[in-house]
Amino acid sequence: MSLKTVEKAIVERLAEGDRGDRGWFIITRVHVDLHWLKDVVEYLFRKVGNNPISLTAQDYSQLGKIVGISPVDPGVQLRRHHLLVMDKPLQLIRRTKKSSWREIQLTEEGIALANALDPAEVLERSLDKIRFAVEPWSPTDRVEQYSDFDVAVYQATKQVLARCGGYIHRDEYDFFVSRIRTKTEIDTAINNILEFRKLSSDEQRSLHVHVSSRIGKPKAYSNWRDQALHTFSLFSLGTSMIRKGPRLLLTSNWVSEEVADKRVVSPAVKKNSSSSAVNHSLKIPTPPQSDELLTPPIPPEGNVGAEAESFVAKILKSQGWQVSFFTNKRGYGFDLWARKGDLAMVVEVKSSVASLGQINLTQNEYKAAQHYRANFYLALVEGIGSVEPKMTLIQNPFECLVFGQQKTELHTVSEKVWRAFAE
Repeated sequence: MSLKTVEKAIVERLAEGDRGDRGWFIITRVHVDLHWLKDVVEYLFRKVGNNPISLTAQDYSQLGKIVGISPVDPGVQLRRHHLLVMDKPLQLIRRTKKSSWREIQLTEEGIALANALDPAEVLERSLDKIRFAVEPWSPTDRVEQYSDFDVAVYQATKQVLARCGGYIHRDEYDFFVSRIRTKTEIDTAINNILEFRKLSSDEQRSLHVHVSSRIGKPKAYSNWRDQALHTFSLFSLGTSMIRKGPRLLLTSNWVSEEVADKRVVSPAVKKNSSSSAVNHSLKIPTPPQSDELLTPPIPPEGNVGAEAESFVAKILKSQGWQVSFFTNKRGYGFDLWARKGDLAMVVEVKSSVASLGQINLTQNEYKAAQHYRANFYLALVEGIGSVEPKMTLIQNPFECLVFGQQKTELHTVSEKVWRAFAE
């Protein structure tokens, strides 16, 4: 297939119907992170459970801190982007009155996410249900604009990935995948992608003009090149896929690439909260007035620990491991238990949004490492929440790494020591 043939296929699809770009429009212009999604639903669940809530200015301020925005009126940006993607297409919240944000309520999946040890499993279910352009996943006006589209977008993308080497580039998503109208067109999209990959880089780049020239008003779809990456972020919330820069990969292919490249991933130290002294007196306390605590507390930097644990579980599951979460079970000294056939291991996850420095193990974690030895792994996750997270697995850290002991009962290993071992 020549450049002209691929070009013809793209142009013919763009020319169909009234909408110039003729592609899936399933997400607002925001990067979606698992940690802020979970923190938002936890905030709502702690405050009202499964009851409706009318969000106040203070609620919007707290939610703005969770998602990392601080405008004068965060509610505007939250409703246009963050809350909107939680409503459509993820269906984690719903508006009690269809067109009004005056009152919202967590859905069953939203409640499940708020209480989940493995958020990715909950989001996998939500993603798997999304249909474009069908209500309730798309608003009425978009259903009318895209009346010829009825496709399960996440399922279709998984099929494409599986038959295109386990990955797609955002160009391939823009030109072919996002143009799929029904499941009968999946095969055509796959064939077009495989032919597109035979073109030179210059030939591939020349096709961009056909999409960009179809955009009439710049504000309507001005960031069309970012739409794919935002969608990749959305799809990466589940267990099946991981975004890696401008590409979307099946989780198993991401693992294969990391192994082939001998890449190392590591995390910053996970915060270990020491339990404060408990007052056993029956006297009911009278705390001082605190405007801050009149609403549920929020984490200062997002719940990256939970996101990292879900990420590690996602990787292990892609390799055939059965995984159980021990995060909220005290006294075990590890976060995950994994089994595959007659093999089993336990995993302690340490994570960071950036790079890892010193690693701290609590007394329980250190004892677990000592007890399980070669069946104990440290999973070090760096860049969690970024487009290119990295992971290092260190087996038997009790024997392989030299730990020091501090007065706080934390066993520490320096970055220099663990990184030298991992490399």
